[in-house]
Amino acid sequence: MSTDTVSARSRALETTAWGEKFHFVQPRNIVFWIYLWLCAAGLVKGWQEFSPFAGYFGRALLIAGVVGAVSVAVWTWWFRHIDRYERQPLALVITAFVWGATAAPFAIALTANGAMGSLYAKFFGQVFAQDWQAGLTAPFVEETAKGVGIVVLLALAPRLVRTPVDGLLLGAFLGLGFQTSEDLLYSVAGATQGFGAHQTDGLIESIGTRIFSDIVSHPLFTALFSAGVIYLIGTPAQPRRIVRGLALMLAPVMVHGIWDSMVALSGGSQVLAGVLLIGDFVFAFTALWIAFVWAHPRESQFVREVLAPEVESGVLTDEEITAAGGWRQRRHYVKAGTDRADRRRRGHILAAALDLLADLAAGKGHDTPDVIAAREEITRIRGGALHSDTHPSTAP
Repeated sequence: MSTDTVSARSRALETTAWGEKFHFVQPRNIVFWIYLWLCAAGLVKGWQEFSPFAGYFGRALLIAGVVGAVSVAVWTWWFRHIDRYERQPLALVITAFVWGATAAPFAIALTANGAMGSLYAKFFGQVFAQDWQAGLTAPFVEETAKGVGIVVLLALAPRLVRTPVDGLLLGAFLGLGFQTSEDLLYSVAGATQGFGAHQTDGLIESIGTRIFSDIVSHPLFTALFSAGVIYLIGTPAQPRRIVRGLALMLAPVMVHGIWDSMVALSGGSQVLAGVLLIGDFVFAFTALWIAFVWAHPRESQFVREVLAPEVESGVLTDEEITAAGGWRQRRHYVKAGTDRADRRRRGHILAAALDLLADLAAGKGHDTPDVIAAREEITRIRGGALHSDTHPSTAP
């Protein structure tokens, strides 16, 4: 195999830092101590918010907690499912989630939202504050509180948080943590209506409302915002794109603001509220789609550079590498199969190719036992042996 392709693989792995480990404990990093301080402060504040209800409303808290745990499990499965190329270390994902669940809502957003609400009421009156406080406060305060989280992660793991896709996925977990704590707060508020006389009914109604609203909520908002931060700051793997960054940071603020101001904007009209709701959903998912479209070319190029030597050694074909680099390409490649069995085989080959990518990243491009096993698995799926004149690649 050519020296050029092996060198390109090494550069791609160095640039993306795919396969790098994350070490949470960093005593010499001031950001590590800031993280601990703010998360601890948020945890204490959260305990102060929930502990008064632990007695009489204990059942409601338990139900809300179980529902929240299930929701977190489902969302986590989905986010990890779409993390295709090189999954973020679990410790880094948990670090993001904890910031979103503690520091962002309780140490920052709750206090700032209350302060801003008081200012709106003081300067513009109670009616204005009731109508517009949420829409003019939460989008700015909460997106900033969560957005600080991605900056913290950049400082804690500068080699791991490098691409817009990293921002999208880690931002989703930041938002998921925030959403989990916020859902618990709303669930408690629902249970305590009417002095808790019908706490289960109020809780169920609140949970149902939150499950619906969570479709377009903090994970999506923070994913967009965090990807925007990556573009705005720039990294070794992503040149600075200021306009893209600002656009992605502004989009969730707009979606969040419209969502929280829907009653005021609609003037009480259910028809107009429905139109705004649909429009907000469409805009949010369009922005997310655009974010992935923008991020795809660089991610796909990195995939190609890492897997290119496998074409020369006969493990993969150029068409398979192209298909492994994106959802659309994968779909077209699989659909091109001659029959159902062939389509299934193609899908398995692409899944094995991504496993090989992860093993190459973990092994820094060297022929580790996992890399060799991944190549053998591709050969087994293909149903034939490698050409006898080929040999495994070895990175310098």
